[in-house]
Amino acid sequence: MQKYNLLPEHLNYNLENFIAQHLNDNKNTLTLKLKSLEQTNFCTNLVLDTLFNYKKALHKLPTLALNYCWLPAKSYEQASSELTAFYKSSYIKGNNILDLCGGLGIDDIYFSKNFKRVISLDTDNELNEIVENNLAKLKIKNIERITSFAKDFLANNNQAFDWVYIDADRRPEANAKTFKLEECSPNIIELLPMIKTITDRLLIKLSPLVDISYCKTAINDIAAIEVVSVKNEVKEVLLWLDFKNIDNKTVIKATNILDFNKIRHFDSKNQYENEPINDSSIQYFFEPNASIIKAQLSKDYALFCKLKMLAENSNFYVGNEVPTNFMGRSFKIVHHSIFSKSNLQQYLKNNNLHKANISKRNFPINEAEIAKQFKLKEGGEDYLFFTQNANGERLFFHCKKLID
Repeated sequence: MQKYNLLPEHLNYNLENFIAQHLNDNKNTLTLKLKSLEQTNFCTNLVLDTLFNYKKALHKLPTLALNYCWLPAKSYEQASSELTAFYKSSYIKGNNILDLCGGLGIDDIYFSKNFKRVISLDTDNELNEIVENNLAKLKIKNIERITSFAKDFLANNNQAFDWVYIDADRRPEANAKTFKLEECSPNIIELLPMIKTITDRLLIKLSPLVDISYCKTAINDIAAIEVVSVKNEVKEVLLWLDFKNIDNKTVIKATNILDFNKIRHFDSKNQYENEPINDSSIQYFFEPNASIIKAQLSKDYALFCKLKMLAENSNFYVGNEVPTNFMGRSFKIVHHSIFSKSNLQQYLKNNNLHKANISKRNFPINEAEIAKQFKLKEGGEDYLFFTQNANGERLFFHCKKLID
């Protein structure tokens, strides 16, 4: 985290008035102006970080924004959204919970609603002071921030917790494409033996880039691996650990959060039968939610919805009915056929189609090349999908999106 060199009076500065006056100011001009002045009553960098994060925070962290809490840049970017924090907290409760990497404390704020006591660790004492000031503004009194390394705290701790939570940073030198739990800071694998001595239940939040197959083999005692998306964008992968998970089975789960009251799930608990679909009469085209794809549940979800998956690695479905509460995007098929350059050119000409949304999976030509080759502008109400079927035949679908 950036060091602000805070003085005690800095955190008492009246942010509300400053934001009201400067919210729409030019960022570069305001930054130069404030940094050219000798200000003693507030910390320029922290005030500017909060101001420039404020508009985004109205959507990501509305509770903090509306209460004019401090939003330090790096911690803001790394923080859970209030939607995902709310979701996690809705599944756990008890007397106490230990958060090993508190950060900006968004998850802790929501945990505090379901736990009598929240112990939240962070190695950055300045950040802890900022968070404590925010908690005072929010009138939250059951969160205790402690400046400590997770390993040191666990080594000297003798109390039990109903839950332990960890959202570790990925070390700067770690390769995002080959994410490993031991490359986190703190090292999750190294901490596990100590965590097991103080709790039966551990929740680990991981980057959306982590490989699900790797998670299955990296840690024992995983009751569930859950991919969480917000409006079709994967935000985090959760490992729900139960150290008393006797059957040692791991459920894979996909969750899509639309808002605080509209959350959809699908999991791998059940087996679903394949039902044949007449390809010649298909009416609808489907793309499953990003959480379904990331969780490697596309095939299971197609069977559950009684849809046909075009190919194992296409992640596109077709069918004759629209499933209720489908997790993903649904389209009415206008036309579909085997793809060839001449066929598509003729089809576009016959239908006076010059603008469309283009998407492809398991297809050798990317979207930009397709648009260029067929002189298509991006956007509009028409959707063109390009893929291959199980026999390797190239296909294209012209569709219109159905209202959710």
